Amino acid sequence: MALEPAGLSAGELAVTRHLLTHGPASRGHLGDTLRLSVASMSRLARSLVAGGILVEDLEPQPGIGRPRQILSVLPGARHVVGCKLTGDTAYGVVCDIYGEVKASARAALPAGTPVAGTVKVIAQLANRLARRVPSVDGVGVSLGGIVTGRSVVREGTFLGWHDVDLGAALRERLGGPVVVTNDVTALARAELWFGAGRGHSTFGLLTIGAGLGFGVVREGVVVESLVDNGHLLAHAPVTGTGPRCGLGHRGCVAAYLNRDDLERHAGRGFEDLVAARAAGDQAATAVLDAAARALGHTVATFAGALQTTRIVLAGEDVAAVADSPALAATVDERLRPGPDEAQRCRLEITTAPLTFADWARGAAVVGIQNVLGAL
Repeated sequence: MALEPAGLSAGELAVTRHLLTHGPASRGHLGDTLRLSVASMSRLARSLVAGGILVEDLEPQPGIGRPRQILSVLPGARHVVGCKLTGDTAYGVVCDIYGEVKASARAALPAGTPVAGTVKVIAQLANRLARRVPSVDGVGVSLGGIVTGRSVVREGTFLGWHDVDLGAALRERLGGPVVVTNDVTALARAELWFGAGRGHSTFGLLTIGAGLGFGVVREGVVVESLVDNGHLLAHAPVTGTGPRCGLGHRGCVAAYLNRDDLERHAGRGFEDLVAARAAGDQAATAVLDAAARALGHTVATFAGALQTTRIVLAGEDVAAVADSPALAATVDERLRPGPDEAQRCRLEITTAPLTFADWARGAAVVGIQNVLGAL
């Protein structure tokens, strides 16, 4: 697999990003929106068309006078492999420039997840996926934990790694652009370009699954590294009499929503709880309702801290928890204004259940942003 760097200039990136996130537009509309002169817009359009990023076609419907020329991004202009690492598996996808998945694959990681063996598996996965598209321009890798410099895994939560420069090792093996990031940060970047970010410059992302994850986007900028890695929100108290989390906090958010803690308190697996609730089991219903209330309080607190009207809920376990009416009831209660309050708060909550291929797509979107020069 041959990787080829393909960064854009600031002006080219601004035009390309706008077309990717908002759809086709005329030169005049782009110039007005991005505050570019006619001459600058013409120069950028010519450069991007010549570089194979954009295509320009006549407006489909007839109008009075000269038909407008509409610019759009070619889906096949760039392809990037995205890889999500868990404690034992590498999940991969290859996406076009719009983040659309063209193919997916997975491979087991070697026992103990040694760095060299993991790098080899990622490279093999990338090469396999590269055969499904004309060319690959970059690779994005995401994982749970703390990543610095978009390359060094300071703390790999599920891999047992500390201070591993995964990006450098992959760049040496693959010979091209590679970016490594936290998995929730990758999802936040994908939402910024192709999801919630289209209508909201500030929003929060909360993931529920093997662990709790928090992503923050403020004024169109993804916060790369949270000062506490989400610890303060995950361990905020919900009740003073609830179950304890793995760190010993009684009644905190993690005690209700972290899968290991929830299963330990319930005495059965998460999937078993969901199935039992569907069969009318009141004990299972009570456990999942309690989780939903904890999630509702977290959503309201998160939104208040960010001062946003949009929260995205995602992850493998989110659908089952969000299905409980207790979530909406808790959020509604938190939003209820006082008798003398004129300002009414409204909160948009989007629920997006994820597969591991979706997590890998998040890594691919970061890879796309990297090769375009947006990072």
